[in-house]
Amino acid sequence: MLAHLAACLLGLLAGAMLVIAIVLVPFWSALPPVELRAWFGRHAGRTGALMFPLGGAALAAAAAAWLVARARWPALAAGAAAGVVAVTLLVNEPANRRFAGPVYLSDADVVALLGRWRRWHWLRVALGLVAFGAALRALGGRPAP
Repeated sequence: MLAHLAACLLGLLAGAMLVIAIVLVPFWSALPPVELRAWFGRHAGRTGALMFPLGGAALAAAAAAWLVARARWPALAAGAAAGVVAVTLLVNEPANRRFAGPVYLSDADVVALLGRWRRWHWLRVALGLVAFGAALRALGGRPAP
């Protein structure tokens, strides 16, 4: 049951991160820096309200599935999920706060920060896809209970 829950949550997480990468990042890149910051000020809280619990739940389920199974694929799923959470907390979320906050950023600073955010986000996407794939592999063709 835990392995199925982990696969489901990791799939949702990877899919949500793909939507951000494919839909939102190009939209943000097309905005003038002042509008990008305004967008983050208005919407980053809602995005975080979805992504933080989803990321935490996916990591918890993947870690629990690994603790139960003590096998290679659940370990990879949990490790990659931990990587997603680490990059989020150490890189992307601090950048989100800078975009949304009152701190001064020049237009060049905003563009550079978004470029950095995008590069690290693609790492999150890759880690999320690895986690999802490993979680599916851990199921080994077992039907849901």
